[in-house]
Amino acid sequence: MITKVIFIFALIILKNIFLIHPVYSAEKYIEIDNIIAIVETRTITKLELNKKKEEIKRAFSQKREAIPTDKEITKLSLDQLITEKLVIEYASMKGISMDEERLNNVIDNIAKSNNITTEDLIKQLEEEGSSYPDFREDIRIQLIFDQVKKRTISANVKISEFEINNYIELQKEITPTKYNYSHIFIEYIKNNDDDDPEKTKIKLKEVINELEEKNFNEVAIDYSDGPMAEKGGLMGSKLMEDIPDAFIDSLKSMKIGEVSKPIKSSGGYHLIKLNQIEEFEMETVIVRQSKVKQILLKKNQITSEDEIKKKLAHIRNLIIEGMSFSEAAEKYSEDGSAINKGDLGWLNPGDTIPEFEKEMDALKLDEVSQPVKTPLGWHLIQVNDRREKDLSSESLRQRVKENLLMQKTNIKFNDWIKTLREEAHVEIWLYEN
Repeated sequence: MITKVIFIFALIILKNIFLIHPVYSAEKYIEIDNIIAIVETRTITKLELNKKKEEIKRAFSQKREAIPTDKEITKLSLDQLITEKLVIEYASMKGISMDEERLNNVIDNIAKSNNITTEDLIKQLEEEGSSYPDFREDIRIQLIFDQVKKRTISANVKISEFEINNYIELQKEITPTKYNYSHIFIEYIKNNDDDDPEKTKIKLKEVINELEEKNFNEVAIDYSDGPMAEKGGLMGSKLMEDIPDAFIDSLKSMKIGEVSKPIKSSGGYHLIKLNQIEEFEMETVIVRQSKVKQILLKKNQITSEDEIKKKLAHIRNLIIEGMSFSEAAEKYSEDGSAINKGDLGWLNPGDTIPEFEKEMDALKLDEVSQPVKTPLGWHLIQVNDRREKDLSSESLRQRVKENLLMQKTNIKFNDWIKTLREEAHVEIWLYEN
């Protein structure tokens, strides 16, 4: 009897395991059945693979390129997923993460750069067959990749002034000079099938006189015998090898807007006007700089934000009552600028986070801001001076430096990924399943 009771009790336990929790059991089974690879401590599921395949197919379609075979797409997708898992695993070990606030800011900026709202961006993604959660996760992964690149690769890459100079000179060499010019052609006037030099010179003189009173294009329309007369003689931008030899010396010696002296040829006389020279040149960059000081109180688990705001309000009152901002910054600020009495130097647009910059731009000279909250903490801000500065040369050199840094980083990062994968524990079950 006891044996029978024990047996029935055992059946009840088994029933509780398999029947009372059927969803849990099914979920575990489906989860295991769907795992197609293990990368260190992380898994890749069939669902992830299928999403990645669709993502890659869309990329090929958008570029209007031929979509590879399913086998090739599968291999490419699996390789990308393995790389993602390895980099995320590495980032996790090194304490590299992406907080929700920064991720939201990046997505908001993506929407703004496309002149749409975040809600419109979500709607557009859905119309294109993508989902917002997948898009958000892709951005998060990309930002983590960027952080890993910066910390492991870019931080150790050096770009010399020689490399920057060499790159700029190379760009000048490979960017051909173009001459944009207009043309009036006075064909020899015929007299009984013979050229009549005198009548031709009379017409030429008349044209030159007209050019003193009218625009070149108007005179070209009225007088030119050239093929582009109806368009005001505009020849457009031409490379040196596409310009008639007879014009080259004149164009090289002319200033923008200047009209040449008559150029004699076998067919008549030519007048040319140099409209523009297109060559490698620096983009003009004039920026409004602000000379700024700050006092920063950082957020922490002990002090509430209300207490921080009250403390900053107290510090602000001390400054208004006579304490110098520099003295207050040196005494109270909790960041590295305190050693410089809060002085951040001359700041360009984009040098600081948006909340700080918005408040900074709204301040009058020597005015002390109200407490300003940013992801770094709470600030008091003071602008002591403003100026406009030509950063054309600095901007060009910075862009070149960033370009070279990106090139070197990507090369080294690819090598780093190969090494990471060689040393990693990766099991692929896809083909076994």
